[in-house]
Amino acid sequence: MDEAIKTEVSNSNLVYPAIIISVLLLLIPAFYNHYPLVNPDTATYLASGFKPETPFDRPITYGLLARLFSLNGLSLWLVVFMQAFIVASLIFRITRWVVGGTYYFTGMCIVLFLSACTSLSWVVSQVQPDVFTSIAFLCIVLLLLNKEKGKMEVLLYVLFFLSVAVHLSHPILFAGTLLCLFFLKRFFVDKGLYRQTNNWIAILMALSLASILIMGTAISKSKHVFFMGSLLEKGVLKKYLDDKCPTENYRLCAYKDSLPSSANDFWWSNSSPLYKVGDWKGTKVTFNDIIHNILFTPKYLKLYLTATAKQTLEQACAFNIGDGNVAFPTGSNVNQRVAEYFPREINWFNKSRQNMTILPLTIPNAVLFYVVLISLVIMFFVFAKWQRMAKEMKLVLVILLSGIIMNCMDCAAFGIVNGRYGCKMIWLLPFCIILYLLTPVKKAK
Repeated sequence: MDEAIKTEVSNSNLVYPAIIISVLLLLIPAFYNHYPLVNPDTATYLASGFKPETPFDRPITYGLLARLFSLNGLSLWLVVFMQAFIVASLIFRITRWVVGGTYYFTGMCIVLFLSACTSLSWVVSQVQPDVFTSIAFLCIVLLLLNKEKGKMEVLLYVLFFLSVAVHLSHPILFAGTLLCLFFLKRFFVDKGLYRQTNNWIAILMALSLASILIMGTAISKSKHVFFMGSLLEKGVLKKYLDDKCPTENYRLCAYKDSLPSSANDFWWSNSSPLYKVGDWKGTKVTFNDIIHNILFTPKYLKLYLTATAKQTLEQACAFNIGDGNVAFPTGSNVNQRVAEYFPREINWFNKSRQNMTILPLTIPNAVLFYVVLISLVIMFFVFAKWQRMAKEMKLVLVILLSGIIMNCMDCAAFGIVNGRYGCKMIWLLPFCIILYLLTPVKKAK
């Protein structure tokens, strides 16, 4: 017992330096860029937090977190630092409960590998809410492991709630995943913990649905437009308009033969039919009517489900690093927001590699591709040894793999296929493999 106490004290003394080193490892892309990475959506998030007001197309949560983390505009570096600190801390805690041993050293090695060979560091280094999708799943793992107690347990619930509340797609994603975990719990939960696990899942489900209260206004104003863009990219909207326009008087019929080729053009291009038939607000009634007819007509519902299944597979293969990390010169929305809210850093931002040249992403994406491919191959052997696997490892696998799959389905069903959407979650696959490979070492001692 004395030896166990000494080991725990040693771990607690070394874990914080190890986390700080891990934070720096996770921010390598930002250091290479000479500034945190940004995306076209960064402008909206910053404006929402500093005005503050809820945008019509996304919740205000991440904007407020960015303002809080940056100490009210002191530096965007603090935002990505906090994101890295949260991720590193969660990885260390999962490593502690699943692998054990000198978890501070093991956790640091895991972060080093994930930072160098996966998409994690690129997601963490961006001023974007993408990182919070995986953060929420890590919180679920820790809460269902039933190891964290007291203040830490409460903190994990709060962090989970905030993570869900940063993006419009999250309530459906996490409600769906938690429902799956409810039915799959027999694969990773001891029978004696069934009732407690049901309670934990119920709390997480309630928090997921409660997040809608924060984003209710944005959902009401934008869901019909986002879903119409998804239907357009699936080819369902064009088919519906071809069939119905001879008898229906939709204003959109005038543009059915000149619809944009992509949902992004439909949503954001100034020449999009969206802005010719009533913009985001004026199209709500008509678009909702079209959506209702498509989803409740077997012919079109079949087309929608078939296209969704196809795009789910496409999204599973789309996880490229760097989507949207283009240059934002003076006059662009992102540049204006950085200049307005972080005036001390605008010169730094303008001289970043992202704004001065094209980021070299070929090698990172190639490494990521092969790491994911190797992880998939190993995963077949992992499941072959399911019966001999530790229950903690089973829990990690079921939760994180369910999250990766559900994320692909969520993007395909309600949005579009996008490399950024896969990039934010795919690092969890090699993370699972690493934990599995390390766990037997613990069991053998």
